[in-house]
Amino acid sequence: MKHLLFLSTLLSSGCKWLLLTAGILFSIPAWSQLPTAQQVASQMKVGWNLGNTLEAICGENAWGNPNTSQALINAVKAAGFNTIRIPVAWDCHTSNGVIDANWMARVKTVVDYCINSNLYVIINIHWDGGWLENNCTTSAQSAVNAKQQNYWTQIANYFKNYNERLLFASANEPAVSDATGMSVLLSYHQTFVNAVRATGGNNSSRCLVIQGPATNPDYTYNLMNTLPTDPASNRLMVEVHYYAPWQFCGLTSDESWGKMFFYWGNGYHSTIQPDRNSTWGEESEVERLLGLMKTKYIDNGIPVIIGEFAAVKRSNPTDLSLHLASREYFHRYVSSSAKSKGIIPIYWDAGVAGGVFDRSTATVSDQGVVNAIMQGVNGSTSGYITLANRATGLFIDGIGRTANGSNCSQWGNSGSYNQQWSVETTGSYVKLKNRATGLYLDGMGRTTNGSIAGQWATSSSSNQQWTMENNGGYVKFKNAATGLYLDGLGQTSNGADLGQWGLSSSYNQQWSTSSVTNARMATATLSPALTTTNKQALQVSAYPNPSSSAFNLVTNTKEKITLIEIIDMTGKVVESIKAAAIQNKLVFGGSLPPNTYIVKVTGTSGVTTFKIIKQ
Repeated sequence: MKHLLFLSTLLSSGCKWLLLTAGILFSIPAWSQLPTAQQVASQMKVGWNLGNTLEAICGENAWGNPNTSQALINAVKAAGFNTIRIPVAWDCHTSNGVIDANWMARVKTVVDYCINSNLYVIINIHWDGGWLENNCTTSAQSAVNAKQQNYWTQIANYFKNYNERLLFASANEPAVSDATGMSVLLSYHQTFVNAVRATGGNNSSRCLVIQGPATNPDYTYNLMNTLPTDPASNRLMVEVHYYAPWQFCGLTSDESWGKMFFYWGNGYHSTIQPDRNSTWGEESEVERLLGLMKTKYIDNGIPVIIGEFAAVKRSNPTDLSLHLASREYFHRYVSSSAKSKGIIPIYWDAGVAGGVFDRSTATVSDQGVVNAIMQGVNGSTSGYITLANRATGLFIDGIGRTANGSNCSQWGNSGSYNQQWSVETTGSYVKLKNRATGLYLDGMGRTTNGSIAGQWATSSSSNQQWTMENNGGYVKFKNAATGLYLDGLGQTSNGADLGQWGLSSSYNQQWSTSSVTNARMATATLSPALTTTNKQALQVSAYPNPSSSAFNLVTNTKEKITLIEIIDMTGKVVESIKAAAIQNKLVFGGSLPPNTYIVKVTGTSGVTTFKIIKQ
């Protein structure tokens, strides 16, 4: 009944506005009609917060983070995020109600970093000293609405020419827990919508984000039974945050009302430190709370974002490795649950206070959490990845070798478990474990350029520990023991050994990573009609994958390829390349919109298919 009332309110508000302003709507130029909230949300896959930065009081570096750079934003995109939420403070950058021009320009610069990287970006009025968030009361209502109107008029005018990749968000975490506060908050959101729409241009149809009370899913479900009246149809999104249970996600010292939790989730409870296991708020709570958002909003055509979610990493658990694994599981589970319900998860990153990126070097500092989030949103509950060489397109392959000390090799895209690796974190390093053999990638203590990388059963040796360095959309792996980097050595033959070499700028040291999904693995599948003899004849791969531009199709044989078809997930052929003979390398897919596709390659020896992801 509650949802019917909610829908009735939304529809009646929309119809009333339509009758009053039909003439105005018909006068809006076609070029100013940006995509709907549903269309934009369908492209916003997973996000990251530039936290503790532009919302710091009063300056970008006030809370210890360095100035944001294009290199950092590029690294965030390369890690797999395609949306960035930029929390912003404005109040302390004003004089007599006018926002400082230099501050406005700095926010624009950071927004442009994101736009330059073809990302979606959200700017808001964050905590900002609490002038709105701590004053959702009838006594403060008039003054807060005046300030809300003033600031959003200035912000919206300044950014009015940006396209749909820029979204505005009314507030952050408004302190509301009852119906009276909700009524006041709704007036603040209405003022926000009115101010933005009044500036015209692209703001007439820009997507706007409305925060639930306290951005708490329970409060939002129970209290926010209507949204602001909007002259633009289907352009509103709802925002909640996810920090449950707080004892695991954010509590950093024991309190009288509760103790810190270090271990979360089924299979991740500690027998060594059982008093630190989560006692509530685990998987069933994720499903309940996000299920409420799906029922109330998603199912009624209103997109939802989780504007913030994260679990703090602690340094003092007795079972540190279990804590780290549990934390990764939390991020993977929340991301996966959100994605399955059509909700967009946006990770909260505080930077120097424990973020997943080193902002000074623009590199990933917590690859385990990044992998967990990507596995969640990409459907890779198995937690495996493939690694393809940028220079040759060959994949790192265990080749079924189970003996300690056996060489690690490379092979064209095959779909075999030998090409799938799980990523385990150990401190600031990662270990790569082969799915087929259970052996770990091992530097074997070899320090000579050109030496072979091996495989070995799990050990605490630093020869099995690697740093993952971001390199413009690719990663490089540096061995902790030897300092050498994994290197394809320019080998193009199936079965060629995987090597190691000192640092260089060669593409041979650069690898693209792709998550393995349960539904369709990002690997090639050979036609059942092929015989054992000719299965190796058609060796085709594409790199980089995922890609934000074009893909390179590589065949490692003299195969005659007669047709290449790119097929979307509905089964429609969206691009077709016919050729009498394509050998070695072909660039394709540059004009494809972001989505997942199947590439079908037909050659003289058979047919192979594999998945590509256009970001």
